[in-house]
Amino acid sequence: MLKVLILSDGVPGHVSQARGLVDWLSTRYELVCVEQTVALRVRSLSRLLLPYVLRINRAGPHIGTVFYDSGMLGSETTRPDLIVSAGGNTSFLNVALARKWSVPNIFLGSGRRLHSSEFSAHLTLEPTGQSHNIVMDLVPTATNPSEPAENGGALRDRLQLKNRQPLYSLVVGGDGAGYSFDETTWSQIGGLVEGLSRRDNCRWLVTTSRRTGCAGEHLLKKALPVSLLADSVWWSESPRKVMNSYLDASDAVFVTADSMTMISEAIASQKPTTVLKPADGKPPERYHKALERFELAGYCKLWTLGAAMPSLPANANIDNHARDLLLSRLEQQIPSLLRHSLASSAR
Repeated sequence: MLKVLILSDGVPGHVSQARGLVDWLSTRYELVCVEQTVALRVRSLSRLLLPYVLRINRAGPHIGTVFYDSGMLGSETTRPDLIVSAGGNTSFLNVALARKWSVPNIFLGSGRRLHSSEFSAHLTLEPTGQSHNIVMDLVPTATNPSEPAENGGALRDRLQLKNRQPLYSLVVGGDGAGYSFDETTWSQIGGLVEGLSRRDNCRWLVTTSRRTGCAGEHLLKKALPVSLLADSVWWSESPRKVMNSYLDASDAVFVTADSMTMISEAIASQKPTTVLKPADGKPPERYHKALERFELAGYCKLWTLGAAMPSLPANANIDNHARDLLLSRLEQQIPSLLRHSLASSAR
C-alpha cells in the first residue's frame, strides 16, 4: 500500500493538480492518501528566507513549525511513502518533510527559487534545464468529489436531446494569463456558437466561472441565442459545479485560453478540444509555449477569436496517453514506486 501525503495551499488550481496526479497514480498503485492544508506565514519574507534556510542541514527539516501554520507537523504524524504538492508556497515544506522522513517527493509547478534536484521529481510544462525535472505533456487534473455524480448519458436524457443531436460544451473563464475579454470578444464567442450551430446542427452546454464576473456574463448572454442552449450555468447568479457532467456529455469542447486547469480538464475528457484565444492576448512566454506544445502534440486546436470557423480537431489524449507517459517517467525517476504497483500486489 502506497501512503501518499498531499500538501495543499488551498488554491483550487494547485489542489486540482496534486489530487489529479494522485488520481493518476491510483491507476497503477494501491494507495491511501491524506491531504493536509498548510499556510505559509509572512509569505513575502518567508519566500526570501526559506531557500537559504533549507541549505542548513540541521534547520531545514524543521522549518514547518517555524514558517507554516499547520497542526500536522508533530512527531505523531505518520510517515508517508510519498509527498506530493503543487503551488510555490508548499514547495519549501515539501522539501523539508521529504528530508525529515527520508521519503521521495514530487512537486508540480514553479519551485520558488528551489533547484529541481530538491525534489525526487519536479513536474513542469516547460523544461527547467535541471536534474530531476520531468516535462509533462499535460497537467494532471482531479475529478471534483463535491460535484454531482450525474454522467453525460443521464444529462442527455434529462435534457431530452433529439436523436443524438450533437452537443458541444463552452467553458468560459475571463481575464487572466495575459488574456482579456471585452464586448467585442464576448460578441465573437457568440458568433462562434451561432455559426457552429448552423453548420453542425448542435446545441450547447455553457458554464462560466468565478473569473467571468457579472459584466462578462451579461455581455456573453447578449451574444448567445437562448434557443441554442441545452443547459447553462451563470456562475455569478447561481453557481453549479457541472464540469464533469458537461464534459462527459459533450461531443466537442470549446474552452477559453485563460485557465490551464480548464484547458487540461477539457483535454483530459478525450473530446475534441478547441482553445479560444482573444486576438490581442499577451500570455507569458512559458504559458504560450505550453499551449503551442499541446496543439503540436494533437491534444487540442488553438483558435483565435474572430478567425474563420474552425473545424473540429481530434484529441491525441485518447486512452490516457499523457497520463501513462508521465507515470512511466515517474517510475524511471523514482524506482521505489514500483514496490507498490498493483502488479506487484497481485503477485
